[in-house]
Amino acid sequence: MNNDVTHALIVIGGDCPDPRSIAFIQGHPTVICADSGLDHALELGLVPEIFLGDMDSVSAHSLQQANNASWTVISYDPLKDQTDTELALNYAVVNGFSTITLLWGSGDRIDHVLGVLAALSHHSLSSLDKIVAWIGANRVEILHAPRTFHDDVAAGTTISLMPLGASVAGVTTHGLQWNLNDAVLSSQTSRGVSNIAQENSVHVHLDEGVLAVVYPGFLNNSSQKGL
Repeated sequence: MNNDVTHALIVIGGDCPDPRSIAFIQGHPTVICADSGLDHALELGLVPEIFLGDMDSVSAHSLQQANNASWTVISYDPLKDQTDTELALNYAVVNGFSTITLLWGSGDRIDHVLGVLAALSHHSLSSLDKIVAWIGANRVEILHAPRTFHDDVAAGTTISLMPLGASVAGVTTHGLQWNLNDAVLSSQTSRGVSNIAQENSVHVHLDEGVLAVVYPGFLNNSSQKGL
């Protein structure tokens, strides 16, 4: 079965992604592994097609498997300016993917968390149709303005609206307990944290900036609907 050449599933290093997230990934995306993300992809039963990075954290066993497989392998100098995650995202953009799903188990490095979110907010991703990140048990939709986002959810679902980088403007929502109307969400406040879905459908629109629509603990809530 051929992989979807419009949808890139990027698996990155850190902790292993939550295997429950796999059930929410539709179709047969092209699997791109960034460094030790290869270890995680193989553990999750995914079939890589592209493996890239500086190879400083992938296991020797997986590296040998990559060298013996038919995957595309791209090695970078460890003294590079970009993280392996950024390299994988850039590869997807340059090669014409319009949808990106990022799989990450996160970990205890707050600098890595900030770095991954910064990478997902980069302007080079603004033309993509859809970006979603599975970070541990959390689901994060990344919206590059101008963008309108609709989602079917269970009433009572916690949803946080978090600006990435600069503030976001022209934010209008429907279906939430505290709706916004052409609002500005500053990156220096926590105004958008812990809103609650009041209906089974939510709507988010923004005119400027990059917004993370966060579903905390999504995979721990058995009432959540598939994407």
